[in-house]
Amino acid sequence: MLTLRSDEASLADARDLVGVYLEDHCHGVDGQSVRLVVSELITNAVRHAGGAWTLEVEKQPGLLTVGVRDEDGTPPDARPLALDGQGGLGLHIVERLAGRVRVTPASHGKTVSVWWPVLPAQRGG
Repeated sequence: MLTLRSDEASLADARDLVGVYLEDHCHGVDGQSVRLVVSELITNAVRHAGGAWTLEVEKQPGLLTVGVRDEDGTPPDARPLALDGQGGLGLHIVERLAGRVRVTPASHGKTVSVWWPVLPAQRGG
């Protein structure tokens, strides 16, 4: 499991460390998609939820889970898709690349989670 917090890592650090984690633990996962989703989820926490975030990345048998927790209990809301440079693409990108998105409310905030299937490691031969 990889856990990072905004008071100890930047967005760029999070993307880089997720990339290393994927190389070490997650065969068959599209690393570019995962890093982009991590970037979008953290960016949303910074822009819309006060800035503090915690990232958790965990590989379980057959599944990679990525969750970003923030301190605002308001669920994210996908704005109408617009290509005017004013933002609003983040949740659309996350939904497109991850497929499954779940928002779990907490007493002080929420966690936005996504999942990808992980192929079993191939044995050498």
